[in-house]
Amino acid sequence: MRLTTKGRYGMRLVLDIAQHEKYGPVSMAETALRQDISAKYLERLVGELQRAGIVRSLRGREGGHLLAVPPEKITVGDIVRILEGESAQLACSHNRLSCPRSVHCLTRSIWVAADQAMFEKLDSVTVRDIMEDGQNCLSKKQAEKERLERGLAAAPEPALDGATRRRAVRRILKQRQSLAETRAPRPDGAPKKIMVVDDDPDIVEYLVTIFRDRGYDTCSATGGVQATETLFKENPDLITLDLEMPEEWGPRFYRRYARMPEYKNIPVIVISGLPGIHMAIPKAVATVCKPFDPAEVLRLVEQSIGEP
Repeated sequence: MRLTTKGRYGMRLVLDIAQHEKYGPVSMAETALRQDISAKYLERLVGELQRAGIVRSLRGREGGHLLAVPPEKITVGDIVRILEGESAQLACSHNRLSCPRSVHCLTRSIWVAADQAMFEKLDSVTVRDIMEDGQNCLSKKQAEKERLERGLAAAPEPALDGATRRRAVRRILKQRQSLAETRAPRPDGAPKKIMVVDDDPDIVEYLVTIFRDRGYDTCSATGGVQATETLFKENPDLITLDLEMPEEWGPRFYRRYARMPEYKNIPVIVISGLPGIHMAIPKAVATVCKPFDPAEVLRLVEQSIGEP
């Protein structure tokens, strides 16, 4: 098998769309950042996947790419065949004429059997399998096969509802004014407030402790929906923002609040372990890679909004 970057990167592309489409259409610029792959290369791959009926595209400001087929219906073998074509298989296994010795070759049957076994394995793993248990999906599939052979059916997995997040955000946006009115007035001399947004509770607790010990007030959120509501309720002076969260891609949350006049001037410091984070939010006052130096984070905060 000759698997090139087309097959490997194409698989990562499909997985990225599957993992993030519940937040809305997926931008290739965002996928390029998360996967550390050229956006131009991804656009070529997504075009081939679109023509094959695996991916569909939506135009407009909030446009992007979605899966045209449920992830449980797409196998690794499908992606490899679409992007690699016949080059993914041993040439003589599907075309005797490709090698003049194939008719009398004593080893051809071995290569054909190996080729078939490989694609049987690739066809046994779906995008859903990898999303749910990527590193253990092969052993999980084997365990399911053994269960079925013993007559024990595996319990069905619950489906993800991709519209839930969008409905929640729309509801919060409609309540923006009423949420802001619940905000207690900040007394004179009160410390400045920092909102920590990160899906890792340990990092949230760590940053909140650092800021409070320095004298800042804090609030926090672990995802985009909660962050949107907290923003309206708390009106922080600065936001520290993770990029990849279970509810929403960080830059999308930023773009939403940056369009609102009353919140657009709140500075943001990006704190993430993703590569290329300096490109995710160009208007961020600073970017910090995980693991981070707390003294450096405090320096950037004071540089942005001053002392508490």
